[in-house]
Amino acid sequence: MLSIHQLDAYLERIQYHGSLGHSEETLCQLHQAQAQHIPFENLDIFLGQDIHLDPDRLFNKLINRKRGGYCYELNGLFLLVLQHLGFHIIPMAARVFMPNGSLRQKSHQMAIVELRGQSWLVDVGFGGNGLVQPIVTEVNREWDQTIDTFRLQSDENLGLILQHQLNDEWRSLYAFIPEKQYPADYRMMNFFASRSPDSLFTRKRLCIIPTSESRIILNNHVLKIRGVRHSIVTQLTTADSYDQALKQYFGIALSPEVSWHLYSPIPTPLSSEA
Repeated sequence: MLSIHQLDAYLERIQYHGSLGHSEETLCQLHQAQAQHIPFENLDIFLGQDIHLDPDRLFNKLINRKRGGYCYELNGLFLLVLQHLGFHIIPMAARVFMPNGSLRQKSHQMAIVELRGQSWLVDVGFGGNGLVQPIVTEVNREWDQTIDTFRLQSDENLGLILQHQLNDEWRSLYAFIPEKQYPADYRMMNFFASRSPDSLFTRKRLCIIPTSESRIILNNHVLKIRGVRHSIVTQLTTADSYDQALKQYFGIALSPEVSWHLYSPIPTPLSSEA
C-alpha cells in the first residue's frame, strides 16, 4: 500500500490534478496521465542493472529518479495506485504477437479492472502501439485514442485479442485469457525479458511515450515521431544528440558517461547507477 506522501509524489510526477474518486473518469484520466508522463524504456538492462519489481524500488526508480520502465514496472506501479484508491484489479498476462504474426509465450503484464458492472482492460506498459486510456472489454467496439484506434476480438483458443489499426489495417498486438496472475508469475517473466538473448529487450534500447498528437519512439539510434498523417524520422549520429533526445522527449537525465555508454553500438554492462 502506498503512503499519502507517495501518492502525492506520484500525482505530481504524472501532473494529475483531477478527481481520485472511484469512477470511470478517474480510471481513464489517471491511465492517460501516467502513459503520457512516465516513458516506456528498458535502458537499465543495457546498464547491467537488475529490474526490480518490489514496490519500494519501483517507486524510487519511476517517481524519485524520474525514470521509466517496461510493462512489469509501469503496470506494477499503476496497479499499486489503483489498489490504494480502492479499485478492484485482476493482474493478468498476455501473449504478444510478433510482426510476422507468430505468437510468443505469456510475457506481457496487463490487468482487468472491474468497475460498476464493466470490465476494463488497463495497460500503461505496452510501448509502441499501446493503449493511452483503458478500454471496456467489449468485442468489436472501436476506441479512438489520440492518433490510434483499438478494438478487441474474440478467439475460441486465445481468448481476447487486442488489435490496433494502422494504415486502415487491423494488426493484433496481444492475446489474453482472463486468468489472475501472481507476483511469482511476473518475476519469472521479468527474468526472461531482462536476461534472455531471445528477448527483444536485451537486443534493442527502447524509449517510447505517447503525447496528445503523436507517439515518440527511440529505437537504438533512430528517433521517430509518429503523427496522424506522417512521421518524422531522425538518425541520431552522436552521443550528445542521443542524450538530448532522452532529456527532451522522455525526461530522462543521465550522466554523460552513461549516455555515451548507451549510445555505443553494443553496450556492455555498466556497474554504476543510471
